[in-house]
Amino acid sequence: MRKKLFFGLALAFGSFAFGQDLPTNPEPGKCYVRCVTPDIYENQDVQVMVSPAYKKLKVVPAKYTSVNETVVSKVAGEELAVVPAVYGTETFDIVTKEASQRLVKIPSTSSRETETVVVKEASYRLKVVPAVYETRTFDVVTRPAYQKVVIVPAVYETRDVVIPVKEASQRLEVIPAEWGQETVTYKKREFGSSIRVTPASFSNDFETVEVKPAAAEWQMSEIPPADCNSSNPDDCRYWCYKAIPAQNEIVPVKRLAADASSERTPDCDPNTNGGKPCGEGTFTRTIMITPASTRVITIPEVTKTIKKTVMVTPPTTRIVDVPAEVKTMKRRVMVTPPTTERIEIPAVTETVKRTVITNESTRVEDIPSISKTYKKTVMTDAPTTRAIPVVQKEKTLKTTKLVEDAKVVSTDVPAIFKTVTKEVLTKKGGLTTWKEVDCKLLVYNDLNINWNLGSATLTASAKREIDTKLLPVLQTGVSVEIASHTDSRGTASSNEALSQRRAQAVTNYLISKGINASKIVSNGYGERRLVNRCKDGVSCTEREHLQNRRTQFRVLDQKN
Repeated sequence: MRKKLFFGLALAFGSFAFGQDLPTNPEPGKCYVRCVTPDIYENQDVQVMVSPAYKKLKVVPAKYTSVNETVVSKVAGEELAVVPAVYGTETFDIVTKEASQRLVKIPSTSSRETETVVVKEASYRLKVVPAVYETRTFDVVTRPAYQKVVIVPAVYETRDVVIPVKEASQRLEVIPAEWGQETVTYKKREFGSSIRVTPASFSNDFETVEVKPAAAEWQMSEIPPADCNSSNPDDCRYWCYKAIPAQNEIVPVKRLAADASSERTPDCDPNTNGGKPCGEGTFTRTIMITPASTRVITIPEVTKTIKKTVMVTPPTTRIVDVPAEVKTMKRRVMVTPPTTERIEIPAVTETVKRTVITNESTRVEDIPSISKTYKKTVMTDAPTTRAIPVVQKEKTLKTTKLVEDAKVVSTDVPAIFKTVTKEVLTKKGGLTTWKEVDCKLLVYNDLNINWNLGSATLTASAKREIDTKLLPVLQTGVSVEIASHTDSRGTASSNEALSQRRAQAVTNYLISKGINASKIVSNGYGERRLVNRCKDGVSCTEREHLQNRRTQFRVLDQKN
């Protein structure tokens, strides 16, 4: 009964398998592949922290140095020194007799002039009654009256005049500065601190990582049933769907119980130092209480009395009238004119000489002043003070300086991780299907990659060709072969190696794009598969050699 049951199962399984041998309703010219979809696993790297991150603390003690510190023991200041006035001798003129004027008399001048005078006037006579004449006297001015100027001289007197022979000046008297003492506090020593470090503490633990999940698969028995009637023993195999347990990996790990810490304590505390500041010292310094100043003392001027002639009344003139000189002359005058016939009788003239006198006048002449030259002492530069700097005095004190306080150097110890690779089921398989494929993919397809001579480096255009033509094929889950070839130039061994490097360059690029390396087979054929006549010893063009220098791909299967 058991054998019949097993035979029935085998027959049913064989009938099912035979029914799956070829696809139903195929189309002429189409290609098909039978795919039994497996379980698809993906490897994932899991980081397990076997040792946590923690800190290591290291105490660097405080650093001190002895420093000679220069402090001011006497403050800089100024003392004043008197720069005396500068005197010089200066000459000056004093007018001992002022300028005045005198009048110079210009005497009168006389000149002789001739003048025709009528000694007998024109008259007329009557024939009937002759005219009656008589002789008369008259005065002729021979010298007209004029004025004579008499000079009244100036009046002078002698006076006493006070003149300065040394001008008033000043002198400065210095009032010296006052100095005193003061006590200065300085930092004689600096204190740092001490640090106590508590290191980190750990505990040991374990962590379990599932590196391969539980699964199941069909397994065929090695021995066929005894009552199998088929000539093909594989038709009568027993198929069992067996469970595969998960695989775990135990990783020892360390846990951080407490991280490292530190505690700082000052080396000097004012609370424990009697309330006084730590490390202070004192020194005495000389300081200026009152700065130096000056007092001005006036020096009066020195004078001298001299005699000086001064004009009290300026010179004047007095006018004296000089009367005119007159000469008495006789002339005949018609007393009674004729009454009847008037006969004109011309006048009789006589030429006389007379003296013309011009009046006296004066001319003003300047009398220059009389000066006398004296010397006097004049202050050319007033007295001043000159500041004499009092140099600052310094003293050297030895002090202890804190160069660097105690510190904790923290070093971060990174966590230690262990990489564990585990398989993760991404897609459940187990189905058998027929899938239509492009027949062209089953043969070699050219990739338009123009390799540089002797180079196995992909150019940007070659990568674009792979992205466009080959990457979409691989993303469907198929496996492919990358075949690379060279031309016949060079040795066979070097061409074999060069073609293999080129095929591997394409493979590496596909892996960088996320394609599993198990889906790619890279082969370099060198110059073994030339497509034209250009073998060794045959002269060919570069274009013909380029036909052999090619890279191709073909689909091996379409199993996922």
